[in-house]
Amino acid sequence: MKPWTPSVPLYPHFDAKIPPAEAERIVKDPQLVATHKFFPFLKYDERWTMFAQKGSRGKSKQRPIRFAARLDSCIFSYYRHQLSEPYEQQLKAADLGTSIIAYRRIPKADGKGGQSNIDFALSAFEAVQRLGNCCAVALDISSFFENLDHAQLQSVWAGLIGQTRLPPDHYKVFQAITRYAFADVKKVYERLGYFGDKEDRHGKVRKGYLRSRQQIPTQLCTGKTFREKIAGEGPLASIIEVNKTDKGVPQGAPLSDLLANAYLLKFDKFVQELCTGFGGTYYRYSDDILIVAPISASDALGLEADIRKVISTHGGGLIIKEEKSAVHQFHTDGARQRVTVVKATDKDGKPAWSKPFEYLGFRYDGRSAFIRDKTMSNLHRKIASICRATAIRLTKRYQGKCTDEIMDMADFERLFQSFGSVQDFHEKSDDYRSWTFTTYAKRAAKTMGPLGTPIGAQLKGLRRAIEDRLRKELSRVGA
Repeated sequence: MKPWTPSVPLYPHFDAKIPPAEAERIVKDPQLVATHKFFPFLKYDERWTMFAQKGSRGKSKQRPIRFAARLDSCIFSYYRHQLSEPYEQQLKAADLGTSIIAYRRIPKADGKGGQSNIDFALSAFEAVQRLGNCCAVALDISSFFENLDHAQLQSVWAGLIGQTRLPPDHYKVFQAITRYAFADVKKVYERLGYFGDKEDRHGKVRKGYLRSRQQIPTQLCTGKTFREKIAGEGPLASIIEVNKTDKGVPQGAPLSDLLANAYLLKFDKFVQELCTGFGGTYYRYSDDILIVAPISASDALGLEADIRKVISTHGGGLIIKEEKSAVHQFHTDGARQRVTVVKATDKDGKPAWSKPFEYLGFRYDGRSAFIRDKTMSNLHRKIASICRATAIRLTKRYQGKCTDEIMDMADFERLFQSFGSVQDFHEKSDDYRSWTFTTYAKRAAKTMGPLGTPIGAQLKGLRRAIEDRLRKELSRVGA
Protein backbone atom coordinates (compact mmCIF):
# COMPACT_ATOMS: atom_id res chain seq x y z
CA MET A 1 0.00 0.00 0.00
CA LYS A 2 1.27 3.45 -0.91
CA PRO A 3 2.28 5.76 1.97
CA TRP A 4 -0.33 8.34 2.93
CA THR A 5 0.21 11.92 1.78
CA PRO A 6 -2.14 14.80 2.64
CA SER A 7 -4.41 16.24 0.00
CA VAL A 8 -5.74 19.53 1.38
CA PRO A 9 -9.08 20.52 -0.22
CA LEU A 10 -9.44 24.06 -1.56
CA TYR A 11 -13.23 24.31 -1.60
CA PRO A 12 -14.90 27.02 0.55
CA HIS A 13 -15.24 25.97 4.20
CA PHE A 14 -14.92 27.34 7.73
CA ASP A 15 -11.20 26.77 8.28
CA ALA A 16 -8.22 28.52 6.74
CA LYS A 17 -5.89 27.00 4.19
CA ILE A 18 -3.23 24.82 5.75
CA PRO A 19 0.11 23.75 4.21
CA PRO A 20 0.22 20.00 3.51
CA ALA A 21 3.29 19.57 5.73
CA GLU A 22 1.47 21.17 8.68
CA ALA A 23 -1.62 19.05 8.06
CA GLU A 24 0.54 15.91 8.03
CA ARG A 25 2.24 16.91 11.29
CA ILE A 26 -1.11 17.28 13.05
CA VAL A 27 -2.91 14.20 11.72
CA LYS A 28 0.02 11.91 12.59
CA ASP A 29 0.14 13.10 16.20
CA PRO A 30 -2.40 11.00 18.19
CA GLN A 31 -2.45 13.52 21.07
CA LEU A 32 -3.31 16.43 18.75
CA VAL A 33 -6.02 14.40 17.04
CA ALA A 34 -7.50 13.34 20.39
CA THR A 35 -7.96 17.01 21.37
CA HIS A 36 -8.87 18.35 17.91
CA LYS A 37 -12.09 20.36 17.54
CA PHE A 38 -13.89 19.38 14.37
CA PHE A 39 -15.89 21.95 12.39
CA PRO A 40 -19.43 21.09 11.27
CA PHE A 41 -19.73 19.45 7.86
CA LEU A 42 -21.32 21.50 5.10
CA LYS A 43 -24.32 19.72 3.63
CA TYR A 44 -26.13 19.85 0.31
CA ASP A 45 -28.67 17.54 -1.32
CA GLU A 46 -27.86 15.76 -4.56
CA ARG A 47 -31.18 15.57 -6.40
CA TRP A 48 -32.24 13.61 -9.46
CA THR A 49 -35.37 12.26 -11.13
CA MET A 50 -35.82 8.54 -11.58
CA PHE A 51 -36.19 7.27 -15.13
CA ALA A 52 -39.78 6.82 -16.26
CA GLN A 53 -41.34 5.64 -19.47
CA LYS A 54 -42.59 8.29 -21.89
CA GLY A 55 -45.86 9.76 -20.68
CA SER A 56 -45.23 9.14 -16.99
CA ARG A 57 -43.38 11.25 -14.45
CA GLY A 58 -40.25 9.96 -12.76
CA LYS A 59 -39.99 9.95 -8.98
CA SER A 60 -37.75 12.65 -7.50
CA LYS A 61 -35.00 11.42 -5.19
CA GLN A 62 -32.31 13.11 -3.17
CA ARG A 63 -29.16 12.07 -1.33
CA PRO A 64 -27.58 14.22 1.41
CA ILE A 65 -23.88 14.88 0.78
CA ARG A 66 -21.70 16.33 3.55
CA PHE A 67 -18.13 17.56 3.14
CA ALA A 68 -15.63 18.27 5.90
CA ALA A 69 -13.40 21.23 6.64
CA ARG A 70 -9.85 21.06 5.30
CA LEU A 71 -7.92 19.73 8.30
CA ASP A 72 -10.87 17.56 9.33
CA SER A 73 -10.87 16.00 5.87
CA CYS A 74 -7.16 15.23 6.17
CA ILE A 75 -7.74 13.55 9.54
CA PHE A 76 -10.55 11.39 8.15
CA SER A 77 -8.38 10.50 5.16
CA TYR A 78 -5.42 9.49 7.34
CA TYR A 79 -7.51 7.26 9.61
CA ARG A 80 -9.10 5.72 6.53
CA HIS A 81 -5.58 4.87 5.39
CA GLN A 82 -4.83 3.24 8.75
CA LEU A 83 -7.94 1.06 8.52
CA SER A 84 -7.55 0.21 4.83
CA GLU A 85 -4.67 -2.25 5.11
CA PRO A 86 -6.22 -4.50 7.78
CA TYR A 87 -9.53 -4.39 5.91
CA GLU A 88 -7.84 -5.40 2.66
CA GLN A 89 -6.10 -8.27 4.46
CA GLN A 90 -9.45 -9.54 5.73
CA LEU A 91 -10.94 -9.32 2.24
CA LYS A 92 -8.04 -11.32 0.85
CA ALA A 93 -8.34 -13.96 3.57
CA ALA A 94 -12.04 -14.39 2.78
CA ASP A 95 -11.46 -14.40 -1.02
CA LEU A 96 -13.60 -11.27 -1.35
CA GLY A 97 -11.07 -9.13 -3.22
CA THR A 98 -13.02 -9.14 -6.49
CA SER A 99 -16.48 -9.23 -4.90
CA ILE A 100 -16.46 -5.98 -2.90
CA ILE A 101 -15.86 -3.51 -5.68
CA ALA A 102 -16.94 -0.04 -4.51
CA TYR A 103 -14.57 2.49 -2.89
CA ARG A 104 -11.48 0.37 -3.56
CA ARG A 105 -8.78 0.47 -6.19
CA ILE A 106 -8.82 -2.85 -8.02
CA PRO A 107 -6.03 -3.06 -10.65
CA LYS A 108 -6.88 -4.01 -14.21
CA ALA A 109 -5.64 -7.36 -15.49
CA ASP A 110 -2.83 -5.68 -17.43
CA GLY A 111 -1.80 -3.63 -14.40
CA LYS A 112 -2.47 -0.36 -16.22
CA GLY A 113 -4.71 1.65 -13.92
CA GLY A 114 -7.70 0.67 -11.82
CA GLN A 115 -10.97 -0.88 -12.86
CA SER A 116 -14.09 1.24 -13.27
CA ASN A 117 -17.80 0.47 -13.24
CA ILE A 118 -17.41 -0.43 -16.95
CA ASP A 119 -15.03 -3.27 -16.06
CA PHE A 120 -17.23 -4.44 -13.17
CA ALA A 121 -20.36 -4.51 -15.34
CA LEU A 122 -18.48 -6.40 -18.05
CA SER A 123 -17.30 -8.96 -15.49
CA ALA A 124 -20.89 -9.59 -14.39
CA PHE A 125 -22.20 -9.88 -17.96
CA GLU A 126 -19.39 -12.27 -18.87
CA ALA A 127 -20.27 -14.40 -15.83
CA VAL A 128 -23.84 -14.64 -17.14
CA GLN A 129 -22.60 -15.54 -20.62
CA ARG A 130 -20.17 -18.13 -19.25
CA LEU A 131 -22.81 -19.91 -17.18
CA GLY A 132 -25.40 -19.92 -19.95
CA ASN A 133 -28.40 -21.19 -17.97
CA CYS A 134 -28.42 -19.16 -14.76
CA CYS A 135 -30.16 -16.53 -12.68
CA ALA A 136 -29.11 -13.02 -11.66
CA VAL A 137 -30.37 -11.88 -8.26
CA ALA A 138 -30.15 -8.12 -7.62
CA LEU A 139 -30.82 -6.54 -4.22
CA ASP A 140 -30.51 -3.03 -2.84
CA ILE A 141 -29.71 -1.99 0.74
CA SER A 142 -31.96 0.87 1.80
CA SER A 143 -30.32 4.10 3.04
CA PHE A 144 -27.01 2.31 3.55
CA PHE A 145 -24.83 5.08 5.06
CA GLU A 146 -27.69 6.52 7.11
CA ASN A 147 -28.46 3.26 8.94
CA LEU A 148 -25.08 2.00 10.14
CA ASP A 149 -25.44 1.17 13.84
CA HIS A 150 -22.84 3.07 15.88
CA ALA A 151 -22.25 0.37 18.50
CA GLN A 152 -21.61 -2.26 15.84
CA LEU A 153 -19.49 0.17 13.84
CA GLN A 154 -17.32 0.91 16.88
CA SER A 155 -16.78 -2.83 17.40
CA VAL A 156 -15.86 -3.29 13.73
CA TRP A 157 -13.40 -0.38 13.91
CA ALA A 158 -11.72 -1.74 17.04
CA GLY A 159 -11.48 -5.17 15.43
CA LEU A 160 -9.69 -3.77 12.39
CA ILE A 161 -6.91 -2.31 14.55
CA GLY A 162 -6.74 -5.38 16.79
CA GLN A 163 -8.13 -3.69 19.91
CA THR A 164 -11.08 -4.34 22.19
CA ARG A 165 -11.71 -0.59 22.58
CA LEU A 166 -10.68 2.43 20.56
CA PRO A 167 -7.63 4.48 21.62
CA PRO A 168 -8.36 8.17 22.42
CA ASP A 169 -7.41 9.49 18.96
CA HIS A 170 -9.43 6.81 17.14
CA TYR A 171 -12.37 7.39 19.46
CA LYS A 172 -12.25 11.13 18.78
CA VAL A 173 -12.42 10.49 15.04
CA PHE A 174 -15.16 7.91 15.59
CA GLN A 175 -17.22 10.50 17.47
CA ALA A 176 -16.67 13.08 14.74
CA ILE A 177 -17.90 10.70 12.03
CA THR A 178 -20.89 9.32 13.98
CA ARG A 179 -22.17 12.11 16.23
CA TYR A 180 -21.36 14.56 13.51
CA ALA A 181 -22.41 18.20 13.29
CA PHE A 182 -23.45 19.80 10.02
CA ALA A 183 -24.95 22.94 8.54
CA ASP A 184 -26.83 23.40 5.29
CA VAL A 185 -24.49 25.12 2.85
CA LYS A 186 -27.13 27.54 1.51
CA LYS A 187 -28.16 28.58 5.03
CA VAL A 188 -24.49 29.22 5.80
CA TYR A 189 -24.01 31.24 2.63
CA GLU A 190 -27.17 33.23 3.38
CA ARG A 191 -25.96 34.08 6.90
CA LEU A 192 -22.63 35.22 5.44
CA GLY A 193 -24.16 37.28 2.61
CA TYR A 194 -23.20 35.04 -0.31
CA PHE A 195 -26.74 33.79 -1.01
CA GLY A 196 -30.12 35.49 -0.78
CA ASP A 197 -32.91 37.36 -2.55
CA LYS A 198 -32.11 38.70 -6.02
CA GLU A 199 -34.04 39.78 -9.07
CA ASP A 200 -34.05 37.52 -12.12
CA ARG A 201 -34.15 38.82 -15.70
CA HIS A 202 -37.96 39.08 -15.50
CA GLY A 203 -37.85 41.25 -12.39
CA LYS A 204 -39.03 38.51 -10.05
CA VAL A 205 -37.30 38.10 -6.70
CA ARG A 206 -35.82 34.65 -6.21
CA LYS A 207 -33.19 33.04 -4.02
CA GLY A 208 -29.79 32.92 -5.66
CA TYR A 209 -26.07 33.46 -5.27
CA LEU A 210 -25.17 37.11 -4.65
CA ARG A 211 -21.59 36.48 -5.69
CA SER A 212 -20.12 34.28 -8.35
CA ARG A 213 -18.74 30.97 -7.12
CA GLN A 214 -15.22 32.26 -7.85
CA GLN A 215 -15.77 35.25 -5.51
CA ILE A 216 -16.73 33.14 -2.50
CA PRO A 217 -13.62 32.98 -0.29
CA THR A 218 -11.85 29.71 0.49
CA GLN A 219 -12.20 30.46 4.21
CA LEU A 220 -15.83 31.43 4.50
CA CYS A 221 -15.46 33.55 7.64
CA THR A 222 -13.35 34.29 10.67
CA GLY A 223 -13.69 32.33 13.89
CA LYS A 224 -15.53 35.24 15.51
CA THR A 225 -18.03 35.46 12.63
CA PHE A 226 -18.50 31.68 12.73
CA ARG A 227 -19.41 31.81 16.39
CA GLU A 228 -21.75 34.78 16.00
CA LYS A 229 -23.51 34.00 12.72
CA ILE A 230 -23.34 30.22 12.45
CA ALA A 231 -22.95 28.72 15.95
CA GLY A 232 -25.52 30.92 17.70
CA GLU A 233 -23.27 32.79 20.15
CA GLY A 234 -24.64 36.12 18.94
CA PRO A 235 -28.21 37.36 18.39
CA LEU A 236 -28.85 34.81 15.62
CA ALA A 237 -29.90 31.25 16.44
CA SER A 238 -27.48 28.45 15.61
CA ILE A 239 -27.97 26.74 12.24
CA ILE A 240 -25.76 23.80 13.21
CA GLU A 241 -27.48 20.43 13.48
CA VAL A 242 -26.10 17.35 15.22
CA ASN A 243 -26.75 13.69 14.47
CA LYS A 244 -28.09 12.64 17.86
CA THR A 245 -29.28 9.22 16.73
CA ASP A 246 -27.32 6.04 17.34
CA LYS A 247 -26.87 5.35 13.64
CA GLY A 248 -25.50 6.82 10.41
CA VAL A 249 -22.29 8.30 9.01
CA PRO A 250 -22.10 11.29 6.64
CA GLN A 251 -21.93 10.31 2.99
CA GLY A 252 -19.15 12.31 1.36
CA ALA A 253 -16.62 12.13 4.23
CA PRO A 254 -13.30 10.48 3.25
CA LEU A 255 -13.71 7.79 5.93
CA SER A 256 -17.38 6.89 5.56
CA ASP A 257 -17.01 4.65 2.52
CA LEU A 258 -14.44 2.34 4.14
CA LEU A 259 -16.49 2.12 7.35
CA ALA A 260 -19.59 1.18 5.34
CA ASN A 261 -17.69 -1.57 3.54
CA ALA A 262 -16.08 -2.92 6.72
CA TYR A 263 -19.47 -2.88 8.50
CA LEU A 264 -20.69 -5.61 6.13
CA LEU A 265 -17.64 -7.88 6.32
CA LYS A 266 -19.46 -10.70 8.15
CA PHE A 267 -22.43 -10.38 5.79
CA ASP A 268 -20.12 -10.44 2.76
CA LYS A 269 -18.37 -13.58 4.05
CA PHE A 270 -21.70 -15.33 4.60
CA VAL A 271 -23.06 -14.52 1.14
CA GLN A 272 -19.73 -15.37 -0.53
CA GLU A 273 -19.69 -18.83 1.09
CA LEU A 274 -23.31 -19.31 0.07
CA CYS A 275 -22.52 -18.42 -3.55
CA THR A 276 -19.41 -20.59 -3.67
CA GLY A 277 -21.49 -23.56 -2.54
CA PHE A 278 -23.63 -23.51 -5.68
CA GLY A 279 -21.02 -22.23 -8.15
CA GLY A 280 -22.14 -18.62 -8.20
CA THR A 281 -20.40 -15.24 -8.19
CA TYR A 282 -21.05 -12.49 -5.64
CA TYR A 283 -20.66 -8.76 -6.28
CA ARG A 284 -21.39 -5.85 -3.94
CA TYR A 285 -20.99 -2.30 -5.14
CA SER A 286 -21.77 -0.20 -2.04
CA ASP A 287 -25.50 -0.83 -1.47
CA ASP A 288 -26.04 -2.74 -4.76
CA ILE A 289 -25.80 -6.53 -4.44
CA LEU A 290 -25.67 -8.89 -7.41
CA ILE A 291 -25.41 -12.69 -7.45
CA VAL A 292 -25.01 -14.66 -10.68
CA ALA A 293 -25.50 -18.39 -10.19
CA PRO A 294 -26.40 -21.56 -12.16
CA ILE A 295 -29.65 -22.14 -10.26
CA SER A 296 -33.33 -22.41 -11.12
CA ALA A 297 -35.82 -19.57 -10.87
CA SER A 298 -37.40 -21.04 -7.73
CA ASP A 299 -34.00 -21.45 -6.06
CA ALA A 300 -33.13 -17.86 -7.01
CA LEU A 301 -36.30 -16.60 -5.33
CA GLY A 302 -35.42 -18.59 -2.22
CA LEU A 303 -31.88 -17.19 -2.25
CA GLU A 304 -33.18 -13.64 -2.56
CA ALA A 305 -35.47 -14.14 0.45
CA ASP A 306 -32.68 -15.73 2.52
CA ILE A 307 -30.30 -12.81 1.90
CA ARG A 308 -32.96 -10.29 2.87
CA LYS A 309 -33.37 -12.10 6.18
CA VAL A 310 -29.68 -12.64 6.95
CA ILE A 311 -28.69 -8.98 6.63
CA SER A 312 -30.48 -8.26 9.91
CA THR A 313 -28.13 -10.77 11.58
CA HIS A 314 -24.84 -9.70 10.02
CA GLY A 315 -25.63 -6.08 9.19
CA GLY A 316 -27.48 -4.71 12.20
CA GLY A 317 -29.90 -1.91 11.35
CA LEU A 318 -29.78 -2.48 7.59
CA ILE A 319 -32.78 -3.48 5.49
CA ILE A 320 -33.14 -4.91 1.97
CA LYS A 321 -36.62 -4.06 0.76
CA GLU A 322 -38.34 -6.84 -1.17
CA GLU A 323 -39.86 -4.43 -3.68
CA LYS A 324 -36.37 -3.29 -4.71
CA SER A 325 -35.13 -6.82 -5.43
CA ALA A 326 -35.14 -8.33 -8.92
CA VAL A 327 -34.52 -11.79 -10.32
CA HIS A 328 -33.76 -12.44 -13.99
CA GLN A 329 -33.37 -15.89 -15.53
CA PHE A 330 -31.06 -16.52 -18.47
CA HIS A 331 -31.35 -19.59 -20.64
CA THR A 332 -29.43 -20.69 -23.69
CA ASP A 333 -31.40 -21.36 -26.85
CA GLY A 334 -28.95 -22.69 -29.40
CA ALA A 335 -26.30 -20.00 -29.87
CA ARG A 336 -28.44 -17.31 -28.24
CA GLN A 337 -28.99 -16.46 -24.60
CA ARG A 338 -32.42 -15.19 -23.65
CA VAL A 339 -33.55 -13.41 -20.50
CA THR A 340 -36.89 -13.48 -18.71
CA VAL A 341 -38.08 -11.59 -15.64
CA VAL A 342 -38.78 -13.82 -12.66
CA LYS A 343 -39.33 -11.02 -10.16
CA ALA A 344 -39.26 -7.21 -10.54
CA THR A 345 -41.42 -4.26 -9.59
CA ASP A 346 -41.98 -0.80 -10.99
CA LYS A 347 -41.86 2.48 -9.06
CA ASP A 348 -45.38 1.83 -7.72
CA GLY A 349 -44.45 -1.62 -6.41
CA LYS A 350 -46.39 -3.45 -9.14
CA PRO A 351 -44.92 -6.38 -11.12
CA ALA A 352 -42.74 -5.21 -14.02
CA TRP A 353 -42.46 -8.14 -16.40
CA SER A 354 -40.54 -6.12 -18.99
CA LYS A 355 -37.92 -4.70 -16.60
CA PRO A 356 -34.47 -5.19 -18.16
CA PHE A 357 -31.44 -6.63 -16.39
CA GLU A 358 -29.22 -3.67 -15.46
CA TYR A 359 -25.98 -3.36 -13.55
CA LEU A 360 -23.78 -0.34 -12.76
CA GLY A 361 -25.18 1.85 -15.49
CA PHE A 362 -25.50 -0.79 -18.23
CA ARG A 363 -28.27 -3.00 -19.58
CA TYR A 364 -27.69 -6.55 -20.77
CA ASP A 365 -30.26 -8.44 -22.86
CA GLY A 366 -28.49 -11.79 -23.13
CA ARG A 367 -26.67 -10.81 -26.32
CA SER A 368 -25.36 -7.27 -26.01
CA ALA A 369 -24.67 -4.50 -23.52
CA PHE A 370 -26.18 -1.00 -23.71
CA ILE A 371 -25.92 2.17 -21.66
CA ARG A 372 -29.04 1.97 -19.54
CA ASP A 373 -32.14 3.99 -20.38
CA LYS A 374 -31.95 6.05 -17.18
CA THR A 375 -28.46 7.27 -18.05
CA MET A 376 -29.53 8.22 -21.57
CA SER A 377 -32.58 9.99 -20.16
CA ASN A 378 -30.38 11.91 -17.72
CA LEU A 379 -28.09 12.87 -20.58
CA HIS A 380 -30.92 14.39 -22.61
CA ARG A 381 -32.26 16.14 -19.52
CA LYS A 382 -28.80 17.65 -19.05
CA ILE A 383 -28.67 18.65 -22.71
CA ALA A 384 -31.95 20.54 -22.28
CA SER A 385 -30.75 22.29 -19.12
CA ILE A 386 -27.38 23.39 -20.53
CA CYS A 387 -28.88 24.47 -23.85
CA ARG A 388 -31.49 26.53 -21.99
CA ALA A 389 -28.82 28.35 -19.97
CA THR A 390 -26.67 28.78 -23.09
CA ALA A 391 -29.59 30.22 -25.05
CA ILE A 392 -30.28 32.82 -22.34
CA ARG A 393 -26.61 33.81 -22.26
CA LEU A 394 -26.33 34.04 -26.07
CA THR A 395 -29.48 36.17 -26.48
CA LYS A 396 -28.07 38.65 -23.98
CA ARG A 397 -24.73 38.70 -25.76
CA TYR A 398 -26.18 39.01 -29.26
CA GLN A 399 -29.18 41.24 -28.66
CA GLY A 400 -31.28 41.87 -31.74
CA LYS A 401 -29.95 38.81 -33.60
CA CYS A 402 -32.26 36.07 -34.84
CA THR A 403 -31.90 32.40 -34.04
CA ASP A 404 -30.05 31.52 -37.26
CA GLU A 405 -27.56 34.36 -36.76
CA ILE A 406 -26.87 33.34 -33.16
CA MET A 407 -26.44 29.70 -34.20
CA ASP A 408 -23.79 30.78 -36.71
CA MET A 409 -21.90 32.79 -34.09
CA ALA A 410 -22.19 30.35 -31.18
CA ASP A 411 -19.20 28.22 -30.13
CA PHE A 412 -20.99 24.94 -30.70
CA GLU A 413 -17.90 22.78 -30.18
CA ARG A 414 -17.49 24.15 -26.68
CA LEU A 415 -21.14 23.41 -25.98
CA PHE A 416 -20.81 19.87 -27.32
CA GLN A 417 -17.85 19.21 -25.02
CA SER A 418 -19.64 20.48 -21.92
CA PHE A 419 -21.47 17.26 -21.15
CA GLY A 420 -19.43 16.08 -18.22
CA SER A 421 -18.76 12.83 -16.42
CA VAL A 422 -21.50 10.31 -15.82
CA GLN A 423 -22.87 10.30 -12.27
CA ASP A 424 -21.10 7.77 -9.99
CA PHE A 425 -18.40 6.97 -12.55
CA HIS A 426 -15.96 9.10 -10.55
CA GLU A 427 -15.88 6.49 -7.78
CA LYS A 428 -13.50 4.38 -9.85
CA SER A 429 -11.93 6.69 -12.42
CA ASP A 430 -8.91 8.73 -11.36
CA ASP A 431 -9.26 11.21 -14.22
CA TYR A 432 -13.06 11.41 -14.34
CA ARG A 433 -13.11 15.22 -14.34
CA SER A 434 -11.83 15.25 -17.91
CA TRP A 435 -14.36 12.65 -19.11
CA THR A 436 -17.31 13.81 -21.18
CA PHE A 437 -20.27 11.53 -21.75
CA THR A 438 -18.98 10.77 -25.23
CA THR A 439 -15.57 9.80 -23.85
CA TYR A 440 -17.24 7.55 -21.30
CA ALA A 441 -19.48 5.85 -23.85
CA LYS A 442 -16.63 5.27 -26.30
CA ARG A 443 -14.46 3.85 -23.52
CA ALA A 444 -17.32 1.54 -22.52
CA ALA A 445 -17.79 0.33 -26.10
CA LYS A 446 -14.06 -0.33 -26.45
CA THR A 447 -13.75 -2.10 -23.08
CA MET A 448 -16.74 -4.33 -23.71
CA GLY A 449 -15.64 -5.24 -27.23
CA PRO A 450 -18.25 -7.10 -29.35
CA LEU A 451 -20.60 -7.15 -26.34
CA GLY A 452 -20.75 -3.34 -26.36
CA THR A 453 -21.25 -2.80 -30.09
CA PRO A 454 -24.75 -1.26 -29.64
CA ILE A 455 -23.30 1.52 -27.46
CA GLY A 456 -21.94 3.22 -30.57
CA ALA A 457 -25.44 3.31 -32.02
CA GLN A 458 -26.72 4.96 -28.83
CA LEU A 459 -24.31 7.84 -29.47
CA LYS A 460 -25.45 8.29 -33.05
CA GLY A 461 -27.19 11.60 -33.57
CA LEU A 462 -26.03 13.11 -30.26
CA ARG A 463 -24.43 16.13 -31.92
CA ARG A 464 -27.57 16.77 -33.95
CA ALA A 465 -29.76 16.41 -30.84
CA ILE A 466 -27.71 19.06 -29.01
CA GLU A 467 -27.84 21.42 -31.98
CA ASP A 468 -31.60 20.98 -32.36
CA ARG A 469 -32.15 21.56 -28.67
CA LEU A 470 -30.11 24.75 -28.65
CA ARG A 471 -32.09 26.06 -31.62
CA LYS A 472 -35.34 25.21 -29.83
CA GLU A 473 -34.25 26.99 -26.65
CA LEU A 474 -33.15 30.07 -28.59
CA SER A 475 -36.58 30.26 -30.19
CA ARG A 476 -38.21 29.79 -26.80
CA VAL A 477 -36.39 32.78 -25.27
CA GLY A 478 -37.33 34.95 -28.23
CA ALA A 479 -34.18 35.01 -30.37
